[in-house]
Amino acid sequence: MKQKNNASIFLVLLMAFAFIACNTEAKKDELIKVEGVKIENPSMPAYDAAMDPVTVEGKFAKIHADSLGIKLYEVTLQPGDSVGIHNHPDNIIYVLEGGTGVLTLKDGSTQAVEFIKGMGILGGPATHSGKNTGATTIKLLVADIYRPRD
Repeated sequence: MKQKNNASIFLVLLMAFAFIACNTEAKKDELIKVEGVKIENPSMPAYDAAMDPVTVEGKFAKIHADSLGIKLYEVTLQPGDSVGIHNHPDNIIYVLEGGTGVLTLKDGSTQAVEFIKGMGILGGPATHSGKNTGATTIKLLVADIYRPRD
């Protein structure tokens, strides 16, 4: 029960951070300084319903909420399951059950990923497909944040 409460508190804190970030983001053409490294603030891709993660992930996704420009859903991938290419806007991911996988980016390059139970990930716009390459079920709680960027 304590672990479930901790996960809930963590998720609430992440969501609060997302709402605060909506009002304090850098301008589109501005560079953001992160730990001494300058990176560009990517623009938000145009919404394409056919590339929506929940549409593409269909049988693997369960929507919990879709309101105020935020879609909260759970993704469950059994070993060997894969999802087609899809777009994420700004997003928050909380790992409910961990495992290993491979993400294939839109340019065809691949990236091995290890999801550790209890891990939180904050991400910007991304286009990729994914596959559970491990022997365990991966379960993620994802919040996609559909908000305009200046």
